[in-house]
This record gives sequence, structure tokens and C-alpha cells, in this order.
Amino acid sequence: MVFKQYNQKEGAKKRLSEIAEINPDTYSLSNKWDFFNYLDTSNIIDGVMYDVQLISSNQKLPSRARRIIKKGDIVFSTVRPNQRHFGIISYPLPNMVCSTGFSVIRSKNRNIPNELIYLSLTDSNFINQMQQIAEQSVSTFPSIRPSDLDLCILTEPEEKNTNYINTIQYCFNCIATLQEENRKLSNLRELLLPKLMSGEIDVSNLEL
Repeated sequence: MVFKQYNQKEGAKKRLSEIAEINPDTYSLSNKWDFFNYLDTSNIIDGVMYDVQLISSNQKLPSRARRIIKKGDIVFSTVRPNQRHFGIISYPLPNMVCSTGFSVIRSKNRNIPNELIYLSLTDSNFINQMQQIAEQSVSTFPSIRPSDLDLCILTEPEEKNTNYINTIQYCFNCIATLQEENRKLSNLRELLLPKLMSGEIDVSNLEL
């Protein structure tokens, strides 16, 4: 992956906006969802999602909860990029939305899947570049604009080079599956631990 200013003469190299949609879906009242699973910028770090807030329709939805997330979408925080609030949402929850503090990126080029885009966006050199831009912003917090992500330049793999892409996607899928299992186990622990502590569930007769 190469990170530099876009140059039309480079042919096989593509800027992000040429290969992906940025913030493709926005929630509106016409959607009429009964509930929301809301991801804020603080709830994901370095690809690991720690918490999602369940909000019912009779609760006030945060004004920033507007970006709709679909399976495989990349979320990339535009505030303080060096804090690494980003990830691929391989297992989105139903009616999942995220903060407008994220840019949501979705590939529209079958030769450059989200996994390849994610590797480029999260490269340390690119993160440093985005942080430098953020520190020059006039907003309250160091931040970038979604258009700044267009400084990410990717090389389009040859169509015959499918093994490379398949291997990367397989690795990402394994990571996502393990993270999802950890999330479910964590939820189960939080459910069972109070019952064990209170004696509601008795394990004294279990043979270990």
C-alpha cells in the first residue's frame, strides 16, 4: 500500500473516493426503527469493540447517532486519529448506528475489499498523517474531515491475484469470529456473575 498525494498518471493506483463510499447511509425518522444499537467513538479501539448502547424508540436518540452500519463496514473516527478509534464491523448488531464522529467506509470495488482498505487506513504512517492534519484544524478537538481520507491511495490488485485477497479476508474473518465469541462470553459472564454472587444459582454440588 502506498500513501501519497493522488496522481492521475499512476493508473492502477486509486484514491479512496474512487473505490469506496464514505458515509453511504444516514438514519432518518422515516426509517421508524423500534430500537437502536449505538456505537460511539469511545467504544471501539484498534479494531476491538468494547460496548454498544441499546436504545429503545421511546428513549432520546443522541443527535450524533446517524451513520447506519452494515456488515463489513469500516468505522474510522475523525477526532484525534492517533487514539485509533476504528475497526471493521464484521458482526453488526440489528439496527446498528454510529456517531457522526466516525466516517463509515464501504468498498464499491470488488478487487479492493474492505479488508485491504482497512489495512491502508490503519497503517501507522497514514494515522500520523491524519493526526498532523487534525492538529491544524480549527475545531474544538483535533479532527479531520471525511474528505481528508482521500489522501489514502491504494494499488488495485490484479484480478488473477485472488489468493492474496482470499488469505487476508480469511485472517480477518478468523479475528472477527474470535472477537465475537469473546463478546458473547463476556455478556454471559456479566449475566451469571451476579446470580452466582447472590446464591440464585447454586454450583456447590457441581463435580469439577
